Amino acid sequence: MSHGLICVVTGASSGIGWQTARLLAERGESVIGVGRDRQRCAAAAEAIRISTVNPQVSFLTADLSSQAAIQDLSRQIARQVERVDVLVNNAGIFTFRRAESCDGIEMQLAVNYLAGFLLTGLLMPLLIAAPAARIVATSSGSHYAGRMRWNDLMLRRGYNGLAAYDQSKLATVLFTRELARRLGSTSRINSYAVDPGLVKTDIGVKGNNRLVRLAWRIRTRRGISAEEAARSLFFCAVRPEADGRTGLYWKECAAISPSGAACDAEDARRLWEVSEQLCGFSYL
Repeated sequence: MSHGLICVVTGASSGIGWQTARLLAERGESVIGVGRDRQRCAAAAEAIRISTVNPQVSFLTADLSSQAAIQDLSRQIARQVERVDVLVNNAGIFTFRRAESCDGIEMQLAVNYLAGFLLTGLLMPLLIAAPAARIVATSSGSHYAGRMRWNDLMLRRGYNGLAAYDQSKLATVLFTRELARRLGSTSRINSYAVDPGLVKTDIGVKGNNRLVRLAWRIRTRRGISAEEAARSLFFCAVRPEADGRTGLYWKECAAISPSGAACDAEDARRLWEVSEQLCGFSYL
């Protein structure tokens, strides 16, 4: 049964994002998916509409490594809807070799974390306009190995793709907690960081060399399906059991303890300030 929610899901043209968008559409909600490739987005939207018999599914295209593109995306969303009830910041990448976004930011930090930080801020007026809103961010158990490299946040020295990925996922958990703190206990907006588990997706395949692709495929053989992983994001997005439990870290539809580094309040505040500087944008 539809609850009349308006949901935005990034990284929705495949994998966990597509399955999350499908689950929301299956529930009868209006879904705006976001992906990078126009043809893949069109195919993804059509597949969801057909499988769920829900015509209220559309996609927008945006390269979330670009802050200008994120700004444009937020304007497109604002032209389409008057509020956003659910925002799922799911888009993510893994790169073995170091790359920078067009804004000069290390690519994994730009896409996996900073894109969600900026898009959330830009959509805040629409989230506030909802009777109650939820912000769900895809993190990872990899954050347990992560640390914020404050002296070299862009990892220009001795780049390691896994370390960059771990840092970006740790940043996501820190942001989720700090967002909840800044919004306050009386806010009608809840934020959640979700560990989808080890998932059989192509995130470690796209854009990487043959050896990295092979290692990723071997590693994910024991992983769960994207459909199963999406259930935790869906749970935090709509289930009443998660209501009010803001700022927490979730896995398999249950709140669990994140890493000690993810609970560092000073690092969370520092990351927020740095993120505002990197984006040239402030919203709380």
